[in-house]
Amino acid sequence: MRTFRTFLAAMAVLTLVAVQPAAAQRRAPQPKTPERMYLDAMFENIKGTEIFDCVRLLSDSTLFQGRLCGSEGMRRAVDWVSSRYAEIGLQPLPGRPDYFLNFPTVCTEVTGPCSLTVEGRTCTWAKEWYAGGTSANGVAEAEIVFAGFGVSAPELGYDDYAGIDVRGKIVLIEGETPNTSRNDDTLRIWYPYTLHQYKVANAVAHGAIGMLYRWVPGPNNGYDPGFVYAYITDNLADTIFEGSGRDYDATIRQLRAKKRPASFATGKKARIQMTMTHREDAVGHNLLGMVRGSDPELCNEYVILSAHLDHLGMIPYHIAGANDNNSSTACLLAVAKALQASQVKPKRSVIFLSLDGEEAGLTGSLYLTAHPVIPPENVKLILNLEQVGIGEGFSVGYKYDSPEVIEYVKRANDQYVHRPLDFFPNRYVTRPRTDGAVFMKNGYPTVDFYAEGGISYYHEPRDNWEIQDPSTLQDVARALYWSVINAANAD
Repeated sequence: MRTFRTFLAAMAVLTLVAVQPAAAQRRAPQPKTPERMYLDAMFENIKGTEIFDCVRLLSDSTLFQGRLCGSEGMRRAVDWVSSRYAEIGLQPLPGRPDYFLNFPTVCTEVTGPCSLTVEGRTCTWAKEWYAGGTSANGVAEAEIVFAGFGVSAPELGYDDYAGIDVRGKIVLIEGETPNTSRNDDTLRIWYPYTLHQYKVANAVAHGAIGMLYRWVPGPNNGYDPGFVYAYITDNLADTIFEGSGRDYDATIRQLRAKKRPASFATGKKARIQMTMTHREDAVGHNLLGMVRGSDPELCNEYVILSAHLDHLGMIPYHIAGANDNNSSTACLLAVAKALQASQVKPKRSVIFLSLDGEEAGLTGSLYLTAHPVIPPENVKLILNLEQVGIGEGFSVGYKYDSPEVIEYVKRANDQYVHRPLDFFPNRYVTRPRTDGAVFMKNGYPTVDFYAEGGISYYHEPRDNWEIQDPSTLQDVARALYWSVINAANAD
C-alpha cells in the first residue's frame, strides 16, 4: 500500500510539473499591437463628458469674457490652454523656449455703456443690435440713409452712394456685395468690396458719421476714430424700412438681381452710443505644442491639428462661443492628451496649434504663414477644426485640387467612429473665411473639419455650452485622433 501511495504521489508531482509550463504559457500576456495601444489611450483619455466640461469652462463669462484677441480675457484663456499643454506633457517646437508665438495686433474693447435707439425707441440687444466690434468711442445721432452694400465701384458700373448725400448721416449697409457669381475671376474683381474694412472707409469717405451694419457681429472691421457703428439684425432692418413702401429683403434681392443701386433716405433717426477703448499695441498669442514622432528621420515632418481659441469679447454683453470654437479647443486638448499618453507614438511629429485672432480677421494664421516656425515643406497635413460640438455627422472641406488629404479622415471614420461624412471641395479661397482656408491659400495640404446636421447658432448668445453634445464631441475627437495617426504614419 505504501508503495502504491508513493507511486501516486510521484505521478502527481510529475503531472504538476508537466502541466505548469503549459498553463504558464496559456497565461502569458501577449504583446500589444500598436493599434491596441492607440485604442487603450483613446478609451482612457477621450471621453465626451470631460470634453464637455472643458467647453463649459472655456465659456465662462467672468474668467475669459468672450476671449477677444488682444484682451485680458483672451490672455487668461491662452494661459489656461498653455497650462493644459504643460500638464499633458507636450513639448515646445524644436528651437523654441515655450509654446507661445506672439504677434502684434490691435484691440478695440467695450469699456462702458452701449446702446442704440431708433426713432426714440431703445432697441433690444441681440434681438436687434450688437456693439460694433471696432467702433470708435462716442455718440452718433442722425438720420438713417440706406446705402445698399456700401460699395462704390465705378470700374464695375456700380455705386451705392450715387445720388444720395450721407454727410453727417448714419448709413444702413448690408454685408457683402451685389455679386452672386461663383466664378473665380468675378470673385477676385469684387473681393476688395466685400471687406468690412472697406465698408467703414467708404462710408467715412462719403462723410457719414455712423453706420448700422446688417451683418453678424465681430471684431473684424475697420477703425476710424470719428466713426461710430453698431451691428443690426434682420428684425431692426425690417423695422427701419417700415412705412417706406419697400421691403428690406426684397430690396437686397433686387440689388443682387439687377446690379442697380436702390439707396434712399429713410426719414428715420437713430442714436448710436458706443463706449470703447482702442489700443494699437495689443498682442495676440498662438500656442504650439508637440508630440515628437518615433521615427528618427520622419520625426522632422509634421501633422498639425489646429483650432482657434478666440471669439468676440463683450459686445457689450457676453457671447460664449461654445461651438465657435470652444468645442474645437476642447477636442484638440483631448486628442493631445490621448496621443501623449499612448505607449506607441506615430512616426511623424504631431503639432497642436491653438490660434488667436481668427474672429479678428484670421490674424493668427496669417501671421504664422508669414512667419513659419518650421519649414513649410515639412508640414504634411493640417487638420483645422471649426464648430464641432453639435450635429449627427461630419463635414470636411479641402482645396479642390488636393482631394487626397481627405483619405486620412475617411479611413478614421470608417474604421472607428461611423458617423455620416460629407466632403466639399473649396474653390473659393480668394477671401478665406477660416484659418484652414488661409493654410490652403498658402499651399499647405489642409482639411477643414466641422460637425453638421444639428441646430447651431453663429455669433449670438444661444451659442452656449448647454447645447453642446458630449457624444458628438467624443466622436469628433476620436475621429481626429485616428486621422492624425493615419497621416503621421503614412508612407
